[in-house]
Amino acid sequence: MPLGRFGIVSLEFILNRGPFPVDGGNSVINAIDWDWEEPARSSGGVTFRLLVDMASMDGSQAIHATGQSGHPYHPNYADMIEMWQNGGYHQVFFSREAVLENSIEHLILTSPENAGD
Repeated sequence: MPLGRFGIVSLEFILNRGPFPVDGGNSVINAIDWDWEEPARSSGGVTFRLLVDMASMDGSQAIHATGQSGHPYHPNYADMIEMWQNGGYHQVFFSREAVLENSIEHLILTSPENAGD
């Protein structure tokens, strides 16, 4: 059972977004579950899509329905829903150079013995 559907209404309100109308099917990259009795109603689907450019990894694209953050009160928790819903993607960087060039913030982890370096 998904975390956002376990009977605690206050948590479901915090975690869940939607419902949202979506396109898709069971044999396409935008995979959506549906039922013959209610074909216009989706019952689940893929929240993360990744298109990998094997010729140039930095040309790859992805989308995650909930956004960049997994924290419900963070501004980036649900910021990609509309892009996901409309079949959009954002560029994904794999090479160190591309990641550093396109980063907004950096988190540097150090061990206690190197904390002063």
